[in-house]
Amino acid sequence: MNFPTVRLEGGLLSAEILEQTAQGEAPGQTPGHFGLDKGVRLTDEIHRAWSDARHFWGTFKRLLARLSEDDPATSDTRERWIIPLLRVLGYDLSYKSRAAVVEGQTFAISHSAGKGEDAPPIHIVGCRQPLDRRSPTGRPRLSPHALVQEYLNRTEHLWGLVTNGYQLRLLRESLRTARPTYVEFDLRQMMEGEHLADFALLFRLLHRTRLPRGVEDGKDCLLERYHLLSLIHISEP
Repeated sequence: MNFPTVRLEGGLLSAEILEQTAQGEAPGQTPGHFGLDKGVRLTDEIHRAWSDARHFWGTFKRLLARLSEDDPATSDTRERWIIPLLRVLGYDLSYKSRAAVVEGQTFAISHSAGKGEDAPPIHIVGCRQPLDRRSPTGRPRLSPHALVQEYLNRTEHLWGLVTNGYQLRLLRESLRTARPTYVEFDLRQMMEGEHLADFALLFRLLHRTRLPRGVEDGKDCLLERYHLLSLIHISEP
């Protein structure tokens, strides 16, 4: 797999499926599957999104340079970088002003991928907050990654995203708690190194049309098909 900014952990998706997705050979890779009008070329749409992403990244970097080192940069990470980036990937995020309560535990997931209550969770933290480390304030009680993973495991949601603006991870509900399972895109390396091919894979894999609309169609979404196909590849000798 020749994608320097992509990292696979725990067998969530196979390298074979990522290669097929990048080549447009996986299921759901025609323009119509992305909600594009007839006659629109998917490659042209990806290039437009890449141009927008580079612009957003440049603006974000300039704003970040003006902040003090102890500023978590949460608002700028969200408003100037990740929300605009996800918008060009088809997302209309909804801010969650209240933490969800599941089985007596609170889950302060920042956003969802739509206005419906059952839209997939999207958690965005500041770029100075590592995804695998709890905030120094002790709130929330879990690291950003663990918060989303436990939320998926305890609810009917199947897929979700977590990001600090530098890394963007795709997560799925999992009974395996000992080992993290995710697909990660290193956004900073992608933007700084101008890895267009990696961005094209991100577009093809994480566009809003890949995720379920809500909990009801979780088993039917394209990501779930990719996951099941990956299990076949991984099990083959």
